[in-house]
This record gives sequence, C-alpha cells and structure tokens, in this order.
Amino acid sequence: MDFSCQRCGKCCREIGIPWSELDVHLVAAHLNMHLDDFLKLYGFQDNVYSGEIEHMDPGVTPCPFLKYDREKAVCKIYPVRPWVCRGYPGPGMVCRGGQKKIEAGEQREEVYS
Repeated sequence: MDFSCQRCGKCCREIGIPWSELDVHLVAAHLNMHLDDFLKLYGFQDNVYSGEIEHMDPGVTPCPFLKYDREKAVCKIYPVRPWVCRGYPGPGMVCRGGQKKIEAGEQREEVYS
C-alpha cells in the first residue's frame, strides 16, 4: 500500500514533534539564521543539565513552519524537515487526516512541496 499525502496539515497542526539537536542546526542553516537567533525566535533553549538543545514546550502545535498555499499544507523547511516528519506516518500508524496506515515493510510515496 502506498501512502499518498493529501497535504491537509493535520499532522503539523495536531502533533507536537520532538526536535533533535541536528534538526535545529539544519533548519537554522537552511533559514540562513545564526543558531542563537533561531533558538530565541522559535523557543528553543540549551538544557544546562544535559547540554542538549530542547524546545521549551515539547508539544508545540501547530508547527511554526506550516504554511498554506491554495488550502494545501506546505512545509516552509521541507528539504530539512525533522526526521520524525520525514517518517510520518510510521509503520502501523494512521495518518491524522484519515489516510490508511502503512504496514511494516511497505513503501510510501513522498510528496514534495
């Protein structure tokens, strides 16, 4: 079964995604922003205990990079979107927009914005 994203944006509006430290660096560079400016603007901070970069509110929704073009969801950072976004929906998961779930081992189709 192929997954064909309909670009409804429900996943970006309803699921607060975790950001890895690599995600933050890639997105800041993609937006031509200094890392410190990116962290402040989008609510990330250095965790003084772990040394990791974290979002102050891990469940932030909607994603600040979600935009709409003619009622279709568009990711402002698509080429460097976080890994959790690249893999959505994962095996055995159901898309928030009502698409069929993908079974383990099945391939899915990518939709580029």
